[in-house]
Amino acid sequence: MPAVKSNFSRAVWAVMAKDAICELRTRYAAGALSMFALTTLSSVSMSLAGTALTPAVAAALLWVVLFFCAMAGLSRVFLQEQEAGTLPGLMLYAPGLSVFFGKLLFNLVLLTGLALLVVPLFIIFFNAQVAGWPSLALVLALGNAGIAAVATLTAAMIMYVQGKHAIFSVLTFPVLLPQFLNAIGATAGILGGGVPDSSALVFMAGYDAAMVAAGILLFEYLWQA
Repeated sequence: MPAVKSNFSRAVWAVMAKDAICELRTRYAAGALSMFALTTLSSVSMSLAGTALTPAVAAALLWVVLFFCAMAGLSRVFLQEQEAGTLPGLMLYAPGLSVFFGKLLFNLVLLTGLALLVVPLFIIFFNAQVAGWPSLALVLALGNAGIAAVATLTAAMIMYVQGKHAIFSVLTFPVLLPQFLNAIGATAGILGGGVPDSSALVFMAGYDAAMVAAGILLFEYLWQA
């Protein structure tokens, strides 16, 4: 049993490391996420011309930027293997679950880096006040985990579909909507000088667990289909 666990964790790490090395070579996802974030935040900031935002509007704007930045980069999670023709080899040598968790962790790292870029710029551009940084970090972590899990599963569903970039956003948004509503509400409480609603945090954690469980149940079938 320990050897099985070691082999699985080694396979997960190998998939994640492969994607990280490919990203360091091309910098496509990181570049797409960064440019979209900078363009959106600067455009909205200039159009508002210093107008103060309510906590609810500011929280909604923050999560809209995070969502569409994620959609700009995460849809390519299986595209590298397709373009290089290495997808059959990955299917042959890597178990489905190790691919799922490797891709999930890679997406989570990308989203964490995105949050580290977007949140400081958001605070500077819109003069937002954060009441509790640990609470905001928790909300961002729970929200990003949900985005990463859904994005990984959706990308596997449409990896052979033409026009996958447009379909990716259309399929992902309705699934993520309940998570976004709770993330916006929790973030609004923090930006308003309070604390996030505990029920929203519980829902977000349960949502993340449910999406990961769905990936465990469905990914093997999607991977071998």
